[in-house]
Amino acid sequence: MTKKNMIALFTTMILTSALVSAATVTGGIWYLNKNTQTSPSSSNSLLDNLSFNFLSKEDAKNEHPSFHPLDKIVLTVKGKRQTHFVMLELAIETRRPERIQQLDNYMPVVQNSLLKLFSNKTFDELQQTGAIDGLQNEVKDTLLLAFSETDIVHDIDDVLLTKYVVQ
Repeated sequence: MTKKNMIALFTTMILTSALVSAATVTGGIWYLNKNTQTSPSSSNSLLDNLSFNFLSKEDAKNEHPSFHPLDKIVLTVKGKRQTHFVMLELAIETRRPERIQQLDNYMPVVQNSLLKLFSNKTFDELQQTGAIDGLQNEVKDTLLLAFSETDIVHDIDDVLLTKYVVQ
């Protein structure tokens, strides 16, 4: 190759690279302008309206949790000489409260799953030291399993016992 051919090839590569880069930037700006919902009177720049969730590790931490209380549930447990009653009040922790509003429609599912859980419990088990922590984990696992075939399961961050009474 001659020196002229090398210069021509180098110039062609630089021009091609510049055209591809310009087309990529122009296409990206066009796509973002088309897909972002900005009002004409807004003074925000295009970059202020972009959401780069994959770059932010603290996205979920910035949102404050919301708690959705469930109806009171009264169950029976076996005792040595008599039947005892357990009253539970639960709250569902979520960071997407708008998506969990239909949870109240699933109260029969919640009651049924907790009835099954407590059918194997005894009064003595529920009175042991540290029983509440273990019970809270069991209730959470039971409810997550009950909702496993629904979209609600993805919106439940935690299940809290807000009231626990055994008589």
